Amino acid sequence: MQITKKFMNWYHGENDLEKAPPKSGIRRVGYILVNYTGKLIAINMLFVLCCLPVFTIPAALTALNRYLIKLFRTGYGFSTDDFFHEFKCNLLKSIPLGVVTGGLLLYAYYLFSLSGNYELNFMGSLIQGIGIAIFFITAVFGAYTFLLLAMLDLSVGSIFRNVMILIMVEWPTSLLTAATLFAFWFLILAFAPYTFAIMLLIGFSLQQLLICALLNPVVNRRIIGPYEKKNQIDDINNQC
Repeated sequence: MQITKKFMNWYHGENDLEKAPPKSGIRRVGYILVNYTGKLIAINMLFVLCCLPVFTIPAALTALNRYLIKLFRTGYGFSTDDFFHEFKCNLLKSIPLGVVTGGLLLYAYYLFSLSGNYELNFMGSLIQGIGIAIFFITAVFGAYTFLLLAMLDLSVGSIFRNVMILIMVEWPTSLLTAATLFAFWFLILAFAPYTFAIMLLIGFSLQQLLICALLNPVVNRRIIGPYEKKNQIDDINNQC
């Protein structure tokens, strides 16, 4: 009974080492994964259903990010009605960004296929290397893009400009994001087809939760923080 009590205290965060749940990082991801497994499964399956028409994938990804970033930052998500509201609001707005991201991923795949037509020489290796570079740059671009689209009420052009700046300025985080996506999908493909069931059940929400953990501090530090500080200064000036 004592062991069971200690386990439940740990599970609910009621222990001497940590009174409050972790606020950021991989520990926050683990906390959410343990305590909100049902929510992650439900939102993952809803995301998969919304992706079925294919052209709705960008809007579904934006709505998923909106749900997960709120869950990550506050500890609770919103309802399925709010998910569909976010989905409908971003349906048309997200399509241009989805076309750019999807087009670049298809081009990277084309380069992979093209490199197979060459023997193991310099040209084949060069084309394959360019394809790999484009693929990972596009993956990072998509990670930033659809998270910013979920967090900020900006135009498509502003989203694009901010993403390009953040990728370059926050290059350590960009590299870490690319490495995280590579490791995640390497494990998924290495154990395929058994892992495909995991993707349908919880995989996409887990992947995006990791993205939220990596990029949330960047967005807070580079965009939200300066914006709130500017508003505070403007309010003080107006009061004076």
